[in-house]
Amino acid sequence: MTSDAEKELSRIERELDAKQQPPGKPPVKQGGWVGDNDEKPKNQSLDAVVVGALLLLGIGATFLVGESLNKTEKTQLSSGAIGTAVGLLVGYGVGKLRP
Repeated sequence: MTSDAEKELSRIERELDAKQQPPGKPPVKQGGWVGDNDEKPKNQSLDAVVVGALLLLGIGATFLVGESLNKTEKTQLSSGAIGTAVGLLVGYGVGKLRP
């Protein structure tokens, strides 16, 4: 037998779930974060973006210094790595601006 308190808690939970989710759809779990979206950190992926950009810049610098490639190949590879780093940072910035 369930007590009156347990029944009341179950009823309240159902009401809260019904208010948060559109009818007919199962509850959706948000991966990796417990709590409201209002409490979510604003820069949770900034570290990954900065590390990725620095790694790509390092690769570009390595190709510039590398001796085994001719000048054209070094320029192409380093330009591609640097362009990718810039694109990653710009994409992150645009993603943060979107609501």
